[in-house]
Amino acid sequence: MDSYIHLQNRETKEAYTPDETGVIVTEKLAILLGVSEGDTITLKEDDTNAVEVKVAHITEQYFMHYVYMSEDLYESLYGGEPDWNQWFIKTKQQDEAFEEELRTEYIAYDAVSDVDFITGTAERVADMLKSMDLIIYVLVVAAGLLAFVVLYNLNNININERRRELATLKVLGFFDPEVSAYVNRENVLLTVIGTGVGVGLGILLHRFVIETAEIDMLMFGRAIA
Repeated sequence: MDSYIHLQNRETKEAYTPDETGVIVTEKLAILLGVSEGDTITLKEDDTNAVEVKVAHITEQYFMHYVYMSEDLYESLYGGEPDWNQWFIKTKQQDEAFEEELRTEYIAYDAVSDVDFITGTAERVADMLKSMDLIIYVLVVAAGLLAFVVLYNLNNININERRRELATLKVLGFFDPEVSAYVNRENVLLTVIGTGVGVGLGILLHRFVIETAEIDMLMFGRAIA
C-alpha cells in the first residue's frame, strides 16, 4: 500500500499500516467526529447496515476524508470479501495530453465509470488556496504598516512627553549617547516583552484563523515555518 498511499502521524511522522486492531481515519475526519485513537466509530452503509469499529490511528491528510482498513478487518466486520470497485494506477507521465489519452482509453470500457487523476485534485486544491493569497498579502502588509505607525508614534510621544526630564539629564552632565541609551533601553525592553507576548498570542490566533477558514472537506497545515 505504501507504493500508493503513505499513512503517518502528522507530528511524529510515525508510519502506520492497516491491521486488525482497528481502522485508520484521516485527521480532519477525526476532528469533525470528535474522536481520538482508541475511540469507537460507527460505519454506516445505510439505515439498516452499520458496524462499530475502533480507531487505531489518525493519519495526516489534507483533502477529502477516508477510513483505511485491512482486508482481514473488513472480512471480520462484514463477513465477506470486499467488493473491489476502484483501481489505483501509477503512471509514468503526468502531462495533460497523456492523462487525457489514458482517460479516453479507459473510459471506453463498459466496466469503467470514471477516471480521475491526482494531478487534477492537486490543481483544484491549489486554485482554492490561490484565492486566499491576496487576502493574506493584504493582511500582512497592513499589519506591518500598523505596527510601524504605532511604534513610531509611541516613540515620538515618549520623547516629547519627557523632554524636560531628558533636558535635566543633559544638565546633570549626561552626554547625547548616554541619553539615547537611557531612552532606548526602555524601548528595547518593551520590544522584547511585546515580541514574546505577541508570538505566544500569534500562535493561538493563527490556529484560530486557520481552523475558522477551513471547510469540512479540507484541512490546512498547522505548522508555522
